[in-house]
Amino acid sequence: MTSWGDQPEETQFTSEERVEFLRLVKKLGWKRAGKEVFEAFFPVFPMALCEFAVTRIIDDKPHILLWHRDDEHYKGWHMPGGYILRGESMEEVARRVLFKETGLQMRNVEFAHYFNWHPGTASVPNHQIALLFLCAAEGELQQGTFFPFDAIPSDILSHHKEYLAYLNKHYFQ
Repeated sequence: MTSWGDQPEETQFTSEERVEFLRLVKKLGWKRAGKEVFEAFFPVFPMALCEFAVTRIIDDKPHILLWHRDDEHYKGWHMPGGYILRGESMEEVARRVLFKETGLQMRNVEFAHYFNWHPGTASVPNHQIALLFLCAAEGELQQGTFFPFDAIPSDILSHHKEYLAYLNKHYFQ
């Protein structure tokens, strides 16, 4: 994968390369492009990401759902989240991501805040406009753990620490 600083400021296609690129772009799937193709756009365009704060009151204390991730981009605890697919509403992306990552069914979703991350400001693989949502969900939890805000694991992703600080300050104080 190309790193954040490897891209030229301006596209440097020859006229033949430009024609070939535009021809190939017409073959891109808007639902699924494949991991390598999708990640090839990381250093070029900001991407819209939704992060979902699924909260529950347990023993009279607010808890947040986190799950552990260990892959080439992230290692640590984080909230459920994912990129918005073309044409999806916020409810659709919440429903899709929550079920895929946790097995839960989304009950409602409410916009909380936005963040603007890139590799110079957070440990992220690309430029992300992250939309943070508060969610209520139901069903049988397949993956993840609810943690009280005063007992968050120390190996939570750095930018997710900031999401939690925002939520704690504006919703749970």
